[in-house]
This record gives sequence, structure tokens and C-alpha cells, in this order.
Amino acid sequence: MGTYLRNLLFQLARFDTVNEYYLFSASWKDRFLEEKIPPLARKKMCDRRLPVRLLNFFWYRWPWPRLDWFFGTSLDLTHSATPLILPTRGKKIITIYDLYFLDSPQRAGVEAGKFFFRRVADSIREADGVITFSRFTREEMIARFDPEPAKIEVILPGLDPAFEQDVTPSELERVRQKFRLPPAFLLFVGAQESRKNLLGLLDCLAILHRSGKKIPLVLVGPAGLDSERLQTRAKELDLSGWVRQLGYLDQTELRSVYRLASAFVFPSFREGFGFPLLEAMASGLPVVASTAPAIPEVCGDGAVFFNPEDAEEMARQILLVLDDIQAREGLVARGRRRAKDFSWEAAARHTLAFYHAVMERGS
Repeated sequence: MGTYLRNLLFQLARFDTVNEYYLFSASWKDRFLEEKIPPLARKKMCDRRLPVRLLNFFWYRWPWPRLDWFFGTSLDLTHSATPLILPTRGKKIITIYDLYFLDSPQRAGVEAGKFFFRRVADSIREADGVITFSRFTREEMIARFDPEPAKIEVILPGLDPAFEQDVTPSELERVRQKFRLPPAFLLFVGAQESRKNLLGLLDCLAILHRSGKKIPLVLVGPAGLDSERLQTRAKELDLSGWVRQLGYLDQTELRSVYRLASAFVFPSFREGFGFPLLEAMASGLPVVASTAPAIPEVCGDGAVFFNPEDAEEMARQILLVLDDIQAREGLVARGRRRAKDFSWEAAARHTLAFYHAVMERGS
């Protein structure tokens, strides 16, 4: 969500000098840093010292307080980067990344599992426009909630161009030394959640080791609901010394880790999009990904795929990428080409056009 909003707004700031943007932030302790505010030509920033949990308590239950009140003016259109509409008198747009929280609310995190689960149907019905990242999620929304199809727009997000830029050998070596990375390793980037299927990835790693392919696994990303289960499973499979957890990395170091890895593995059961897939392809890292909904749509021919329920098939595809140089080089070339199809500038222009379309519809 943070990646989406940051890139969308900074791109809009590059070319939209006509519309006026009202940006809202709330936290009891933290203040929004000046350098993180997009340099929009016409903007007003409201950074309130309010506990975000208290604000969400009211917003998730009642349409109060309205955003219009915080700014002292009537807002024409409000865009929420979550599946829940924000209270306002004007038109309302929401962004829905996927509907995983409807099928597995207990695995989707507190906010998504508790509040999104209860309110998403009303939000889709009441919203004047809905943005999503994949055709799969759009079709799923239409099948589940029967909204007017015209108000659901698929807008492909972009790739941060930093991941396409070269990294110097000295920087690569600095990162390798800092994190004590081995010469070869498999990489996963993402939160440690059940839907990411990291337990299945550990089963796959055990299969690789039994076949004689002793390669470490490096996990990058925040801890989650599956973190303790991962440690337990790694011990059971005698893999504790082969699994490294680096936690969250900033973009600079993440770029290097992508380039130091041997292959990127993305075993998720379900995704609405998957930014790490783009980052890995743009970095020249061969991608081995699951056939779960939306993932093949994102990767196109820039990845090899496996059934996420089949650890044996996952292992075979990883071995293909690691051992077949010709297949690996072809995959890397196709991945780089595929990554170029995603641009934040194009996403921002498409989003602005959708804003105008929503305002004109029914006016």
C-alpha cells in the first residue's frame, strides 16, 4: 500500500498542475516527514495528531468524521488506498489489491480479516469507482458482488526504475559482507504470512537437499503470522542452518540482494499482484513462481511456474533454472522484457484519467 501511494502521488506531481490534492495523515506519535510529501503543484497536507486506531474505529463503523471536515472544504473526489471507502460528501474511489481476506480472514491480518471482511461488499457497492491491479481480481469482484462492471478499472502498477539500474561491484560486495550472504542462494521477498506458502517452500528446500542440491534460502521481509511455524518446520526438516532471515531491507540493499541471488522463488497460494516479481525480473534474476491466481498474469513469459501445492514440482523447476544455463539465460532475458511493461508514469496517467471518468459519470 505504501509503495502504491508513494509512487502514484510522486508521478502525479510530475505532470498534473491543474487539480488540487488534499493529503491526509494521522498518528499519535509519528509525524509525516517533509521529504516524503509529494511535490504536487497544488496541494494541502493535513497531518493530525490522532491515534490511527481511534480514527479507524470510527471510520470502519460510521461515516464520521468526514474528511471534508478536516480540510474545511467539500472534496470532489476521495481515493482510499484500502478496500474501504473514506467518509466524504464527494465521489469515492477505493483500491482493492485482492480478495484473499474474504476466503481466509484468519490469515489475512487483523485489519483485513476483521474490518475489510465485514465491509468490503458495502464499499464496492457504494464506491463510484474501484481500482484493481489484475483482470483476475476484477472478474472475481464481479462474480462475488455483481457490481456495475464499468466502475471497476484494472490499472497496472509500475516498477521503480531503480531496480533496473546497475549496481557497482563494490556495493554488491559490501552487501554480501554485511549480511554474510553465501555465493549461491534462493531468495524470497515478502511478509511471512500463510498465503505466501513458505512452509511449502521449506518442504521444497528439503527435497532439493535430498537430491544433492545443498543451497541456502534467504528470506527478506517482515515477520508475520507464520514466523514461528517457519522456525519449527525448519528444525523438523533439519534446515535451520540453511535458512537466513534478513528482515526488512531498504531499497538500496534490496537491489543488491536481488543481484546476488541465484533464483527468486515466489510460492504464494494467492496474490493480487506481487511487486517482488517485477523487482526480481527487472534485476535480471530468474523467477520461479506459482500458478496461483494473478501471478502468471503479472509474469507473462518471464517466469517458470509450478503448482503451489506440489513441493516436488517446485523443486524440479528450481533445478531447471539452477542447472540449465541456456534455460536460465532465456528466462532472464524474457523477465527483463516483461518488467518494462510496467511504468508508474503510465499507472498515474491511467489513474488520473479514471478520476476524470468517475467525476463525469452521472454528473
